[in-house]
Formats: sequence, structure tokens, C-alpha cells
Amino acid sequence: MHTYGLRHEHAEEHSKLALDLMAQLGVIPHPDNFLIFYSYLAGTNPDMNQTIDILRSNHRAFDELQCKAIHDRFFSTERERKITEQITTELRRQLNNALNNVKKIGVDTTKYAEALDHFCDYISSKDFSNLEQSLHTLVGATRQMEDVSHVFGQSLDSSSTEISRLRQDLAKMRHEAMTDGLTGIANRKAFDEKLREEAMTAMESGKPVSLLILDIDHFKSFNDNHGHQVGDQVLRLMAEALERNVKGQDFAARYGGEEFAIILPQTTLGCAKQAANMLRHNVETHNIVSKSNQKKVGRITVSIGVATFRFGEPLARLIERADDALYLAKSRGRNQVASERDVERDAQHRKDQIISPAKGSKSADGKPAKQRCA
Repeated sequence: MHTYGLRHEHAEEHSKLALDLMAQLGVIPHPDNFLIFYSYLAGTNPDMNQTIDILRSNHRAFDELQCKAIHDRFFSTERERKITEQITTELRRQLNNALNNVKKIGVDTTKYAEALDHFCDYISSKDFSNLEQSLHTLVGATRQMEDVSHVFGQSLDSSSTEISRLRQDLAKMRHEAMTDGLTGIANRKAFDEKLREEAMTAMESGKPVSLLILDIDHFKSFNDNHGHQVGDQVLRLMAEALERNVKGQDFAARYGGEEFAIILPQTTLGCAKQAANMLRHNVETHNIVSKSNQKKVGRITVSIGVATFRFGEPLARLIERADDALYLAKSRGRNQVASERDVERDAQHRKDQIISPAKGSKSADGKPAKQRCA
């Protein structure tokens, strides 16, 4: 087993702790999941640890979809790196072949030029005693030049075709690396890249950028009651609904598992909440029909959390606030929208309830009740 630079005894300890934590969180004992939680306890991937900590603080389930999303995000880049290296190596080989052919034709052109000069000198001398031999030499050099030129032309054509194919492979690989395989929309990697880009643009322009995080309500029941095929169908339909409702410069992505995210450039918190409510309403109007038996299996509803980027803050903090708002929306009964402002108000309300005495309340001895302090 790869110990990630840990001493043997530490590796053994982390292995046991990883299995214990997986059991505690109800994680399926799969090698990919073990890699996630072993790395988590070893502290080898700070970004992944932050993601898991946020999920745990919000009491999110580490089900099959969630664990797969984490593994794909933090451990699938090695495969992409190897593919990129292979394509780069092949591209370098093609370019080297082209350069070698250029050098070769350069040498042969020089020889041909020398043959032409020699023949011109011979004609100028008006000594035609060896004319046949000189012509034979020139014809030979000309044919050799034609042969080399033909081979070089074919080589250039071949190299050009191959390089064009490699460029297409690179573009295809990048598209696949940024696309969710099940739904066909942008994946978490593309989302992270786009969010960084929009945050930078927002700081440069001074205009807001808001974030929606959506969670399909009771998604687990679709899988449990109707099977994973229906669950996959629900995810695809959700992605299609996002594509229909997200326009212009807005950006939708599958965030992980049954969660989706939308980046709304140049959008205030209030406008983002309005957009979220419109989206929520549009989603709930559609019934799901099983493709296998054409039976209705229910409606899709979503809970949505909304937050707005605060200039200069870590993007993880923005995501955390949107996730906190999502958790509030779900705790209020699902099929609702909550913003970071709602979270602040809810926290203040709970705090006021704790520190403020009940109006007109009295203790058992008839005296005013003492104020409770947080």
C-alpha cells in the first residue's frame, strides 16, 4: 500500500482510523472510498479535507454518488495527466520528424545547387568533351532532388495531419475533463475554474457575482424505490431543466452527487434569490415518468441556497455560505430557497430567543424570570 510518505506505524494507524470513520459515516467499503478517507486522515490533500469538513459540518450523507464525486474531483487528474503526457510526447515526435526532414532537404538542396553551379561553369568553359557525363550528373541530381522533395512533401502532409489530429485529441480530452459524463453539463472541475474566473472578473469590475447551490429533494428515495436507472434519469432531467432556464453568461454545473450549482455574474443577492425561486418553480412543474414502464414516479423538487461573493474572500467561504443557506432551505421543509441573509436572520432569531426573557414570564415564586444568557 502506498503510505504517502508516512512511517509504517502511522500508515497502519491511519488505515484503521479510515475504516472506523467510514463505518461511522456509513460509507460503502470500496477501495476508492478508502483512498478518500485514508488521505483525509493523513492530511495529504488540504482542498479535499476542506470539502469533506464542510459536508460533515452540514450533516451531508457520504453516499455512493457523493463519494464518487469526491474521488472524481480529487483523484482522477492523474489519468488526465498521463493522457496529456502521451499526446504531448507524440506531438513532440511529429515535430522532430518535420525538423529532421527540413534539415535533410536543406542538405540535399545545397548539393543540388552545387551540381547546378558545376554544370553552369562547365557550359561557360565551352569544353563539351564530357557533356554527356555532366548532363548525366545533373539529371541524377535533379531526380534525387525531386525524390527528396516528394518524400518531404508527403512527410509534411503526414505530420500536418497527425498534428491536427493530436490537437483535436487535446481539445476532446479537455472537453471530456470538464464535462459530467452522466448529464452532459459542466462538472465540478469546470465549475471551480469558472468560479475563480468570475470572482477575478468581479473584483476587477466591482460588479457582484452570486452562487446558487441546488439539491434534489429526497433523491435517495428515487434510487431506493425505483432503482438507479430512474435516479440517473432524474439527474439528466435536472440538468436539462438547468440548461433551459440558465441563459447568457450564467453557468450551470453538476456540483456532485445530486447537487448542482449555478454561477450568476453581475447579479446581486436579491436578484439571485428571485432567479432561484423562478428555477425552483419551473422544476417542480415536471413529473417524472419511468422510461422502463412509462409509470409516473413523482415530481422533482429542489432546495436552493444563495450567496454572493465578497471581494477578496476565499472561494471556499462563498461555497460554504451557499451550502449553509441550502441546509436552511432543506430544514424548513425542502422545495424552498434560502439566502445567506436568511441564515444570518435565522441565527439572530435563535440567539434572541436564547438571551431574551419571555415576555411577562415569571418564575415559580411569582418573581420575574431571570434572563437566560447564551
